[in-house]
Amino acid sequence: MMTLHLADIAARHHWPLLSVGAHPGTTRTNLMASGPTLGGGRPGRFTSLAAKIVPSQNPEQGAEPLLYAATSPDAASGGYFGPRWVMTGPPTPARPPRRAQDKTVAARLWTEAEHLTGTTVAAQR
Repeated sequence: MMTLHLADIAARHHWPLLSVGAHPGTTRTNLMASGPTLGGGRPGRFTSLAAKIVPSQNPEQGAEPLLYAATSPDAASGGYFGPRWVMTGPPTPARPPRRAQDKTVAARLWTEAEHLTGTTVAAQR
């Protein structure tokens, strides 16, 4: 949502910036198991089982969509990249989730982030 909203703001103000998003797919790191406790507990049964049966990729492969978004000459503002087969695979353009495309909610999220961080995009006002 933040990526798409920043791309809209930049386009509206003719700013020369590139706002691109990416996701790593299902990558074998400890993030899923750690959850909100950051490792302060054991993963639940479902998480442990899912880690064994859900297709996943190593961290290097998971980083590829992020690197592609940051370096590809094909990346356009508002673009989004992820693994080809959603959870795994080489980087490819991806469609952001429908909920992430809600411009009204994105604007509210942006405003709340400005409030919480004490920063603002002055030209936006």
